[in-house]
Amino acid sequence: MLNLARPFLRPFQPLEWAAAFLFFWLLREWLLPLNALTDTGDLGEFLVLIAGVLLLDLLVQWRWFTAIIKLLGIFTLLYYNYFVTPFWELAWLKAVAARLSHDLPFLFQMHWTEMSLISRNLLFYILLAALVSLLAFLVLGHKQGLWFVFLEEAYLATLDTFMPYDADGSIMRTLVLGFMLIAVLHLQSMGKLAASSKSKSFRFWGALLAPLLIIAITVGLAYAGPKKAPSWPDPVAYFTKQQADNTVYMSKVGYDNNDEQLGGPFIQDNTPVFTAISNERTYWRGDSKDMYTGKGWQKAVSDREAILKPNEYTWTDQLFENMETKEVHATLDFHGEAKYSTIFYPGQLTKLDHYTPQHATILYDRISQSLDIRNGTEMYRIRSRELREQQRQQQVEKPSAVRLKLNNYRLTAEVPILSEKNMLEAGTDYPASIKQHYLQLPATLPPRVKQLAQQITQKAKTPYEKVQAVSTYLRNSGKYRYETKDVPIPEEGQDFVDQFLFESYRGYCDHFSTSMAVMLRTIGIPARWVKGFAPGTSVQTEGDGTEIIEVQNRDAHSWVEVYFPNYGWIPFEATATFSSPIRINHDLQNEQQQQNLPVPQLNDQDRDSVSNGRLEELEAMTDTAASGQSHSWPFIAIPLVAAIAGVILLWIKRRHLLVWWLRRQLSEYQEEQFTQKYQVLLKMLERIFYTRHEGETLREYVNRLSVSGEKRQDLWYLTQMYERVQYGTKQMEGKARAIANKILEQLSQQLKP
Repeated sequence: MLNLARPFLRPFQPLEWAAAFLFFWLLREWLLPLNALTDTGDLGEFLVLIAGVLLLDLLVQWRWFTAIIKLLGIFTLLYYNYFVTPFWELAWLKAVAARLSHDLPFLFQMHWTEMSLISRNLLFYILLAALVSLLAFLVLGHKQGLWFVFLEEAYLATLDTFMPYDADGSIMRTLVLGFMLIAVLHLQSMGKLAASSKSKSFRFWGALLAPLLIIAITVGLAYAGPKKAPSWPDPVAYFTKQQADNTVYMSKVGYDNNDEQLGGPFIQDNTPVFTAISNERTYWRGDSKDMYTGKGWQKAVSDREAILKPNEYTWTDQLFENMETKEVHATLDFHGEAKYSTIFYPGQLTKLDHYTPQHATILYDRISQSLDIRNGTEMYRIRSRELREQQRQQQVEKPSAVRLKLNNYRLTAEVPILSEKNMLEAGTDYPASIKQHYLQLPATLPPRVKQLAQQITQKAKTPYEKVQAVSTYLRNSGKYRYETKDVPIPEEGQDFVDQFLFESYRGYCDHFSTSMAVMLRTIGIPARWVKGFAPGTSVQTEGDGTEIIEVQNRDAHSWVEVYFPNYGWIPFEATATFSSPIRINHDLQNEQQQQNLPVPQLNDQDRDSVSNGRLEELEAMTDTAASGQSHSWPFIAIPLVAAIAGVILLWIKRRHLLVWWLRRQLSEYQEEQFTQKYQVLLKMLERIFYTRHEGETLREYVNRLSVSGEKRQDLWYLTQMYERVQYGTKQMEGKARAIANKILEQLSQQLKP
């Protein structure tokens, strides 16, 4: 029987509430790493759940009553996150019950990833509430907090050592809060000090104040005092054998001027760099480098021109010439601290104006075509030969030696439209200066790199065909995998390109682009390494066709420029999963030229059939038909009947074909283009089921669809993610985006007309 005589509320005890308050902040330190190491975007609901559990345990003595209230709070959190129907209706509770009955077998089989989000979150909330109650009972109830503080410090130190998480602040806060909690618990256990007499009360508060002062002084001195550098090497690098100068290269992705040591893992960073308003989505060029060292890239030569008034200067043909181009207008606005002393531009620059600060000047490198921003001008003293004879000096105004970062600027540029015919006819008449600088390779480059390049391009005749063959091999052969985290650092004496091509087979844009440039150089084609930013993500399209584009740190990218005589430097993409930065005009004049292009699936027998009179035979048949020669009726009737049958079959299967075409369209989008993929999924749903009514919201349309419970749940989750991305203020986290894309692709395959 229940003991109803026991008081419902607990008596108020200040030390007990103080200990609970400190315990809450220690639990918060356990959760904070989730923001950095997982896709958990907001910890608010977890903190509310923890605070609610602690508050109930402090206020109410009836445990069965608090258990009911905790369970109601958990279901309220679940409703708030996943349902839009009225709270007092039982429909959403029935949906939860259905999901639980469906997912419980997966729970017992430990197939947790197969469970729905509703079931997983409900069980996690229950587990979290039970864990907090248990810890509160052990730490606050038994007044023993030392083991808990020790475990938390060990947990944070492990994350700081072995994970990409800086836990210095958390470790320090946990130390202070932990010692304060231990002091409060100790004083709470010494109840005799809290007697009513003034002398004993004074002794009580003195006993509480003393440990607080000791903790504050000790931690303050430890934090402010000088500290010796670590004597031991980084344990992660030591155990993984990935150390170079006692350093593990685990940094955030972004644009960097130092490219002497490429390779190693990096962390994705979604910090916005700039917002661009442009009539063309293309690559943003920053700089190029010409000397490959076996470890990375450097600049061997430079030819800088001083530009004191950039808004009055016009650049002409600094990259390419004699080509069809498209004019691009763009305005770039940079965010916060994410600014660079480099001008980023699409294609080749023709005009730069409306920039701030307005006193900016530029040092323009004619060799690498990079624009370095300087802080105004300075006066330099020079002596020409005539002035030297007269022992006189002259002052000349030049850009300042201090770099400057622009807040925004407007530019005009032009991007090339590549003529396939012209590229095939470009030839190999390279200028001597081009061959001198852009065929350079280190003497230590392993011979098998050149052997691989020769093998890839053995059927290609022209430089353009060879460039396309190398690019296709790196991007589409399936041998090399795009990877950012599990990327090894070259060992001492190991060539960067050789390691990627023959050992690791994984890497990111620096690996692909450097390998392509080096392989082209081994077979006599001038190439160089270029860096900047990928096109970015379109966030809005204006009525005049311009787009608002957001470029983030994760869009930092590198690619290749190849030199073609009479045309100049043309960009090419080598990295898998990235699109080509140029448009191509397939303007070959005849079928023979089309067959000259190297096609990986074309075997020698097929080539012989093309070259041994088959083309002439087809031309003869065409001429005969044109001359008015008649054919017997079967030659007309059979194709006509086949065409009619084909049209009828296409009409019958039109929905299947449309769904197939939409699936193909889905596969063409990149992972970060989730909104576009969701819109294609909506088109698929309208073709399979029924169209969306005018004025009908997405949620209303999804609820109206006749789909099974599991598909409906997946579709409901995707709809919520789409609304958050489309109308919210936060970017979708990387892992959440990957999960959403996986669910979307699986759902598109499951939908049948």
